[in-house]
Amino acid sequence: MPPEHNPPCVPASTPRSGEVVLYLDHDGVVHHEKVLWHTGKGIYMSPYEAPGRTLFEWPPILEQALEPYPAVVLVLSSTWCIRPGYSATLKRLPTSLRSRFIGGTYHKGVHGVDPWNQSMFRGTPRGVQIQQDAQRRTPRHWIGLDDDLEDWPEAYRHHLIAYHGTKGLSDPSVQCELEEQLQRCHSTPFTPG
Repeated sequence: MPPEHNPPCVPASTPRSGEVVLYLDHDGVVHHEKVLWHTGKGIYMSPYEAPGRTLFEWPPILEQALEPYPAVVLVLSSTWCIRPGYSATLKRLPTSLRSRFIGGTYHKGVHGVDPWNQSMFRGTPRGVQIQQDAQRRTPRHWIGLDDDLEDWPEAYRHHLIAYHGTKGLSDPSVQCELEEQLQRCHSTPFTPG
């Protein structure tokens, strides 16, 4: 009887990566944090908590900051990965930013589509989601742009650019810190973690 043939284990596909990955939240980053969801309206800005603010009002700031760094890639680190979904979210962004995206921290192929899995993912602190994704992608450097600081792993705090969700990228101090981090990523050798 011939020996039983066991096919080799095929590893899951390697996630896309880059030299420098910028993890980008949406609410409180590319627009004011007071965003609401309605089954009929979809996603919209709260007229009471953020009067005069609009969705996606600050991406031009990010476009300008990234222009000198064409190799920087983006990963969506937001609940927008789940609702309205990764592809629908990217359609709302300018082409120059859309073309930089290589994925999201939530991915159906990794996390599944079961509502329980989605709930578990949403319950995981953002910093942990980003840190786990960075471990899968293994970029040379990574930066997290986020206003969700809850339970961010202390060992990875140096990767975080934190700010207040009402100002996001419109805050000049955040713009300066982003520029400093991007310069540092492009001038220093690889350091794991």
